[in-house]
Amino acid sequence: MKRVVYALLAACCCGASVWAAPSAQDPASDLFKERPEVSGEKITIQQAIDIALKDSYQIIDAVKSMQIYEQQVKEANSYFYPALSLDGSYSRALKKGRMPIGDNLMEIGKNNTFTASAGLNYVLWSGGQIRNNAKLAKVNAETGLYQVKHTQSLIIQQVVKYCYDIIYASALIRVQEEYLDIAKQHLDETRARYREGLSSNLDVLNQKVQVENIEPQVMQAKKNFELGNLYLRQILNRDPEDPIYLTWTKEDLRVPPTPPLEELYALAMKYRPELVVSKLAVDAAHYNIKIAKSGHMPILSLNADYSYNAYTEAGFPQHRNQYYWASNAGVSLSIPLFEGYKISSQVTQRELAYEQAVAAYQNKLKNVRIEVKEAYLNLEEAKSRIEATRGVVQQARENLNAQMLRYRNGLSSRLELNDATANVNESDLQYVQAVYDAVIALSDLKFAVGVEVPLYEKKDN
Repeated sequence: MKRVVYALLAACCCGASVWAAPSAQDPASDLFKERPEVSGEKITIQQAIDIALKDSYQIIDAVKSMQIYEQQVKEANSYFYPALSLDGSYSRALKKGRMPIGDNLMEIGKNNTFTASAGLNYVLWSGGQIRNNAKLAKVNAETGLYQVKHTQSLIIQQVVKYCYDIIYASALIRVQEEYLDIAKQHLDETRARYREGLSSNLDVLNQKVQVENIEPQVMQAKKNFELGNLYLRQILNRDPEDPIYLTWTKEDLRVPPTPPLEELYALAMKYRPELVVSKLAVDAAHYNIKIAKSGHMPILSLNADYSYNAYTEAGFPQHRNQYYWASNAGVSLSIPLFEGYKISSQVTQRELAYEQAVAAYQNKLKNVRIEVKEAYLNLEEAKSRIEATRGVVQQARENLNAQMLRYRNGLSSRLELNDATANVNESDLQYVQAVYDAVIALSDLKFAVGVEVPLYEKKDN
């Protein structure tokens, strides 16, 4: 069952790619390709999530806490059963006691005393204390389960963020490299025109400066790509020099249609781990009140014992006159009358804690709804930007080609050509940013509603 949950968790967080996948002829489709020069062990987003969930200390710690809660359930349930005990003792009289008889002191007792007894104690009624302790333990165990789920959600969200940071950095490298390549082509064109007397030395110098200004942007993008892979290795507990890199396809950038906002609210109410934990805290506070109130109630218990007693001067008892058997059975009733208002104070404390838990749950509910709507709005806005900027990417390239042709024919200036080049770069950057914002918003939305939920249906290509 755990493997199924982990697979579902990972599938929900890895299934994001550009909202409507670009066609092969679309220049935007090339921006998110993998880096061709990267070599080494390649892992998918799914594999990265699996490794993180397996090796994470936070997961191990949360699972151990859950197992402790589960054992506490067994401990609480043990009070529904009678307690049986077996006791035995032996004592040797080093110096016997004496009893005055007339004017003399006579020794009493025997040198050796043997006792053994089997006892039974069973609480018949405790004012609901045992029952409510068992319910409280069960609530705590369920809390432990959802704390594990919450930890899984946090780790998945973090891994997905690192993975998309890498993809984003890779796209930025491609954008800046293209920008640099076009600028260098323009520099070659300007030098050729200068040799023909069609451009001035100042034009060549200005174009060279532009090339030199773009080169640091390429280096920075490459640095961010390597840092992204470094952070991914860190969260996967790998050495910084391990040749492990992320691999991806366009399916990892798909952003399918989003359910209505009210449906997302309902999913968050049902599946968001922190919200469930907060609701369980209210239940736990409720049972704590009942447990405290049971201190006012009498306790009725059944008691029984069967014992063996023997006394000898030397050795083990051999004759029937040296030992005897005894048995007792009965009920005991303990009624608290006055304890200095201790129980009343405990009840008041638990009632106040219950009010705190209710207020915390209401606040958490409000905050979760805010998180869901914020992620929803971010996702819808990013999807709109994807559609708006994708067309601009194509138009900017067409404009650049037209300006290049006009420039070669002497119909436009170098500044107009540089503006067209800058527009290509700006449109690419805006498109890449929109895609990145969309997949991050999708990850945030899945986290906000509970990442184990299969929120999104596949969109047909």
